[in-house]
Order: sequence, then C-alpha cells, then structure tokens
Amino acid sequence: MARSQGFTLLELLVVIGVLSVLMGLSIGHLQKTDPQALYDSIMAGELRAAQLTARSEGVPTEVLLRPGPDGAPGTVQSRLLQPVAAFHFEPNEAVLDETLRPMLGGEDKPAGRFGHARTPGLEPKTALLRWQAPPAVLDLASGFVVRFDLWLESSKAMTLLRLPPALELVVDAEGRPRAQMRLVGAGGTGTTLASATSELPLPLRQWCTLDIGCDGRQLWLTLDGRELAQATAEGAPQQNEDSVFEVVPPEGAFEGAIDEVRWFVYAFAPPQLLPIELLLKQPYRFAFNARGEAIEQPTVRFQSAEEGS
Repeated sequence: MARSQGFTLLELLVVIGVLSVLMGLSIGHLQKTDPQALYDSIMAGELRAAQLTARSEGVPTEVLLRPGPDGAPGTVQSRLLQPVAAFHFEPNEAVLDETLRPMLGGEDKPAGRFGHARTPGLEPKTALLRWQAPPAVLDLASGFVVRFDLWLESSKAMTLLRLPPALELVVDAEGRPRAQMRLVGAGGTGTTLASATSELPLPLRQWCTLDIGCDGRQLWLTLDGRELAQATAEGAPQQNEDSVFEVVPPEGAFEGAIDEVRWFVYAFAPPQLLPIELLLKQPYRFAFNARGEAIEQPTVRFQSAEEGS
C-alpha cells in the first residue's frame, strides 16, 4: 500500500522536540554572549555604514553613542544620506509622487551628460526648474546635499540655484562659485549667514558635478568630489512653508546647460541598543571626512551597573 503524503503525528512530535532543543541552546548561547563582543559587533556595523556613505557619496558622516535614560540601554546610530528627489529632465519622465514633479522652463537639450538636459531659451521667462519644496517635502533641519551636473559656456556673474531663505548659489564675473546659507540658531531664535566662496573658477565647456552640502556644523562646496570651499555653519537652514527651489531663475543670466539635479538629506539610521551591562558615562561621536577617513575616534568608557545605580 502506498504511503500517504505528509507527516505522521510521531514525525511532527520529533520535529517539534528537535526545534525546542535547538531554541533552548540558542537562548542559552545568547544569554552567555560577551557584552563587549556584542558591542564590538554593533559598532563595527554602524561605523562601516557611515564610512561607506562617506566614501561613496563624498560627504562627511558620523556615528553617535548616547546613554539611555535612567539606566536604560544606550543606543548607537549612524548618520547617513537619504535621497529625496532626483530630476533627470528626460521627456515624459514619470514620478512616484506628484510632490516630486517640477515645472520646467528653458529648452530641452537632448545631448546632455546622461541623457537630456535643460538650457535657457532665447528669451528666458521661467527658471529651468521650479519645485515647491516646503519642509514637509524637503526637510533640511539635519543637513543636506544638493548635487547637479553643469556645463558652462562662459564666465560671468550668474545665479545657479536658490531656495530662499535657506540657500543660494551664485557665480561671480570670474566664474568663481559662492554658496550662501541662512541658518537658525539653537532654540529657533536668531539667524546667521554662512558663506563659502571658491578661489578657483568653474571649468568652461566641459561637464562637471557640483555639490553644496551642510551637516549642521559646516557648509561646503565641491567640484567633481574635490573641495572648493568650506565655512562654519552651525545651526539648521531656515525654511518657510512656501519655500520654492529654483535652478537658474529667469534673471540668472546663465549660459550653459544643467543635467541631473539631486537632493539628499541627512538622517539617522534606526537606533541599535547596546548591551544593558554596558552603561555609557557620556555621549560619544565618531566622525569621518568626505574621503571616509576617521577624524574623531574617541575612547569609549563604560560604567558597571552598580556604578550607574
């Protein structure tokens, strides 16, 4: 007689018994895990994520350790870049969300850097790109990077980007770019102005990638991954509910073409809990520069549970 398909009750009981033994062994192993080894593993993962972000995107990153409240486990978080919007200027480009659809001006340039680009028309009346960007859509509070590809035909005074009152990028008559930001101080009171001006002009008649970034400590300007300028910029960029981002406004006096425009914001990864046996005495910060090189590597000191009580 052929055996029916499936498990018998005895077979199921044997499987359940084996799984119970394995789960018991696993729980016992976790209970005996060395807290320091577990901490080392968590930190290695977070530091690696921050370092890879720095190297791949060419921006500074950090990892923060914070004590838990009232003896609760501490946390570790890496600060990474998250993409918010990318504008490629391809004809009939689809968007996942209507809040990411910009208004385009100027003329289509089929032979851009990565496909189609935008260039001013003979009588510019609108910005090459105009996008409604309130804080609910583009929150710059924790820092940001805006990146775009640029082709310049001539050196002259012009405006390339602006997001008032937070950000403006202009070029002087010698072709040198200047990024300017208005920042809100701690507690939301008072504003300051930060400005980073390059001593070198932008290249002419060749494609290049320009970055403007801010991480709450510094404002920077880079060209093809090389730093052009840097300035102290402590605070959060000032934003309004009716903020509008423009690429080459109509009065920008721009001669050239713009290709992909991308916005990124800084955000913390989900917090990882540290072993309860390891109580942090204070917060710590591990930092990497735009090349992924460690620039802050503090020695972390823990206190025992008895000391923390």
